Amino acid sequence: MQNNPAQNAPEIILPMERLDQVLFTMDTLHIKESVLGRNPRYPFISEVLLQQMLAIDSSNSETALLSFLTAYRPIFTAVQKINAPVSVHPQLQALFKNIHYYFPAYPLPKKIIYFIGPLDGFGNSIGADYMAIGLQMFLGDTSSWYQSEQIQKYFPPYISQNFTPRFIPITAAKNLLQDIAPNSNLTRGLIIEMIEMGKRQYILKKVLPENNDADLFGYSASQYAATIKAEQDIWNYLLKMNLVYSKDPKVASQLLNEGPFSLYFGNDIPGNVGIFIGYQIVKSWMEQQSEKEQSNLIALLQLPAEKIFTESKYKP
Repeated sequence: MQNNPAQNAPEIILPMERLDQVLFTMDTLHIKESVLGRNPRYPFISEVLLQQMLAIDSSNSETALLSFLTAYRPIFTAVQKINAPVSVHPQLQALFKNIHYYFPAYPLPKKIIYFIGPLDGFGNSIGADYMAIGLQMFLGDTSSWYQSEQIQKYFPPYISQNFTPRFIPITAAKNLLQDIAPNSNLTRGLIIEMIEMGKRQYILKKVLPENNDADLFGYSASQYAATIKAEQDIWNYLLKMNLVYSKDPKVASQLLNEGPFSLYFGNDIPGNVGIFIGYQIVKSWMEQQSEKEQSNLIALLQLPAEKIFTESKYKP
C-alpha cells in the first residue's frame, strides 16, 4: 500500500509572516508610530497579541509594550538563533496538503504567522484566516526559559520536554484536527473515550507520515518502547479490573490525561497510555479494511467507537 496517498496531491503554498521580527526590530523610540501605524497591515499584533494575550489597553500601550519587548528580547535572540520557521515551514505546507487531501471541505488557514508571546501563553492558535505559532514555546526542551518555578507551574518538565521545533508541525496538526472534529469531553465510558482519541491519533499519523510514533504520542523514546513492550499487560489489566467500560471520570482522567508517569502502570509508562491503547484498537480495525476505506478519514471519525471495538477483535 502506498505509504502516503496524499503525496501526489497539489502542493499548498503558505505565506509566512514573521511578526517576531516585525515587533522586535521596530523603532522603540517611536513605538506609537511603529505599532499603531502598522495596525492595518498586521492586525494580529494589535488585536490578538497586545489586547488579548498581553492585555495591553490603549491608555498605556506604549509603556506596557516597551516593557514586554525589553523583557522578551533575550527570547527573541534565542528564537532567531534557532530560526525554526526555516526548517518547519516546508513541513507545515506538507501537513496542510495532507489535511486538504483527507478533509477537502475544511477551510484551511491561508497563512502562517510566527510571533513571540508570553511564556505562559500558547504555541499554536487558529484565527479567521491564519494559524499563529508562538515561537517562545519551541526553544528546546533544555531551554533555561522553561526551568523557572513560575513557568513549571504551567508547564512541568513532562510537558516542556516537547517544547522543541520538531513539535511545531505536531502541535499544528493536533490543533487543526481539534478544529475539524472537536472531541467531546463527556464521559461516555473509557473504551469509547480511548477509541475516539485513538481515531485522532490514527489521523495524526496519516497527516504526518514522516514523524516518528513516539513524538506523535508525545512520549519520550523510552516511554514509547516501554509502552510497546507492556501493551498486552496493560490491556489485560484493564480487562481484569473491569476498567474497560468504566464511566468514572477519574479513571478516564488517569488514563487519558498527560502525566509524568502512569498511576496504574508505573514510572516507565506515560500518564495518557489509554490513547496508545485506543490507537492500537483503531489501527487493528483499519488494517482489516480496504485501501479505499483506510483513506476515508471522514468516515472513520463518524464511525461509532463501539463498532470499531467489536469488529477490531483487538487482542495484543
